[in-house]
Amino acid sequence: MEDSVMKSWPTVPSLVSNIVSERAHPFFMSAQILDAMDGIITVEITGTISPDELAACQSLILEYLRNWQGGSMLCMVERFEGFQIGDWSGLSFQIEADPLIRKMAIIGEKQWERMALAFTAKGHRPFPIEFFPSGHMRDAHAWLKD
Repeated sequence: MEDSVMKSWPTVPSLVSNIVSERAHPFFMSAQILDAMDGIITVEITGTISPDELAACQSLILEYLRNWQGGSMLCMVERFEGFQIGDWSGLSFQIEADPLIRKMAIIGEKQWERMALAFTAKGHRPFPIEFFPSGHMRDAHAWLKD
């Protein structure tokens, strides 16, 4: 199963060999890329996430954004449970990725909306960020493509 998933998982040159081998396997992390096509990177965040897990996923996201020369993000947090204790002060992903991100849509339970928008710094980044309630995947995709 794992091999067939890896073969169908969209990759960019050096992603699997350089990044994944240096970090935890992306299919067993709280933050993982589910899809990357048509200029949209779909990320799922589940359970409680650690700063290291987020940083590993962000490295993969940055590879896509650089290779595509920009794109949008769809963050699914429907099964998110919270943040693990750790150092969440790192801004290197924002500094490197923000010029490449066109839009960010977040899909999740209403209870996480305020925290998600605060965590992603909506209103303080150079691209629009919107929250969509669970079950509104089509609306989020339409907004990202608009």
